[in-house]
Amino acid sequence: MGLCQEFSYCTGQHISRPVQPIFLNRATLVGGCWCAALSDVTQPADVEPAQQAFRITPKDIEAVQGDEVVMRCEVEHLAGWVQWTKDGFALGFGNEIVGFPRFSLNQNHSDGVYNLRITNTSYDDAAQYQCQVGPAQHNLPIRAQAKLTVLAPPKGYHDQH
Repeated sequence: MGLCQEFSYCTGQHISRPVQPIFLNRATLVGGCWCAALSDVTQPADVEPAQQAFRITPKDIEAVQGDEVVMRCEVEHLAGWVQWTKDGFALGFGNEIVGFPRFSLNQNHSDGVYNLRITNTSYDDAAQYQCQVGPAQHNLPIRAQAKLTVLAPPKGYHDQH
């Protein structure tokens, strides 16, 4: 990775220590320096970029059969791909989860939101779920899990809800 010292051809300014673009996929080589587009930000070369981390992790949930459940998962400094698993079985990366018509992934990439929504819960949904974020660039994989327990509805429960 190229570094510029003393004079940056990228910014036309004198700098006192090496800098490198954060977003190399939009950088170009100019005068022996890696230069980012004007909208990109540079940081000192000796500073590590922030690691991806959970802002909100899923919590264990007890739901009554037939309820809707949302298992929350929010990530900051996202670098890898996000997916959910059910008892170790990967549910995929898309909003619609093939083979699980009552499951959906409510994603908002810009906010780092990757919530798993299950409608009309059934006993078959009771499982250990895991929100997984894969490795990317200098980021390690991270994962957080929660258990969904599905209970029988009390007599007259769905009439009231």
